[in-house]
Amino acid sequence: MRTNSPRAPIAQPMIRGVIFDLDGVVADSHPLHEEAWRVLLSEKGLDLPVDLSFIYSGLSRREILKHYLGPLSDAECEKLGRRKDELFSSLMHRIRVQPGLLRVLDQLRAAGIPFALATSASRARAYEILGKVGITDRFMAIVTNHDVSDPKPAPEVFLEAASRLGVSPQVAVVIEDSVAGVQAARAADMICIGYAPGSQVQALRDAGASDVISDFPDDIVTYLQHVTDSVLIPQKRD
Repeated sequence: MRTNSPRAPIAQPMIRGVIFDLDGVVADSHPLHEEAWRVLLSEKGLDLPVDLSFIYSGLSRREILKHYLGPLSDAECEKLGRRKDELFSSLMHRIRVQPGLLRVLDQLRAAGIPFALATSASRARAYEILGKVGITDRFMAIVTNHDVSDPKPAPEVFLEAASRLGVSPQVAVVIEDSVAGVQAARAADMICIGYAPGSQVQALRDAGASDVISDFPDDIVTYLQHVTDSVLIPQKRD
């Protein structure tokens, strides 16, 4: 009687969930935001270069407005915020997903790794962007600033996303492009991968990113396994 030899155990990925930021990671929206900010500030009489590193540092819109325009009442901030949204929406026909994103989402789904979106953007703007590029239904969970009390660099938005995915923070990976976002992911006890051009690499590493990429890898599952192994296996040995 022939017996089957025992099969070698299939290696299971240590990563159990992936959380994506929206602006600059899922959507190539930064050029649109830059133009909207320039127009808004020009309308207020400020024809000066926009400090993009400041804009993308993860500060709230209120903080950005006060940085450029000085003290503002709540009503003024609200009005200027609505105008910024109007300007951004007028440019929405130009928005695209980041190159390789759809392939990455397909690979994660095929591997059985759930993924979510967590953003400091408003619910209206987040869903407007996702709807425009046709990927709203691709994410298992979507968390916006309406779902949390404290914005990045507080960890709440990522903890909420992990909770909705049903995964522990310690086995979740965040992909982020801002210093505040990386800090939020690390505060949530999650591995963080920075996604940014070369000029931002060191800032994201200094904030706690385990690696920084400027494009999505060809095989996201293998790449995530490599990064998580390099972080988690040494911890287990300790």
